[in-house]
Amino acid sequence: MSIYKNSVKAFNQLLDSKSKLVSIPDWEELDKLSSQLPEDDEEISEILENWLQPESRSQLLEAYKQNLKSLSAASPLNVDRNIGISNSKSQTPANQPSESSKELTENAIKRNSPLSDNKKPQPKP
Repeated sequence: MSIYKNSVKAFNQLLDSKSKLVSIPDWEELDKLSSQLPEDDEEISEILENWLQPESRSQLLEAYKQNLKSLSAASPLNVDRNIGISNSKSQTPANQPSESSKELTENAIKRNSPLSDNKKPQPKP
């Protein structure tokens, strides 16, 4: 898994575990942000890390860093192989594409946002 995918996954875990630390104005900003995310993993990672930078989000940033550290330790990078931890294969069936970082982030924001309680989407197939 690339460092950028780990970054996106760490951010999504942050939303899943620490959503109560996100203020309503921050949720509104995240909601707008999710609709403008590019397809590129590196760009998404950069956008999410920039979003975490303000002092008001320091608790979120620390939790994100811990998630990223755990993910990086659990899945050392190996760019020559597309195999998971302990040589496991992808959980996504071979005939289906895995969700993009953009889709994963959009879904994590919608799933955890108090603003979207009435419009929780089903994950994209």
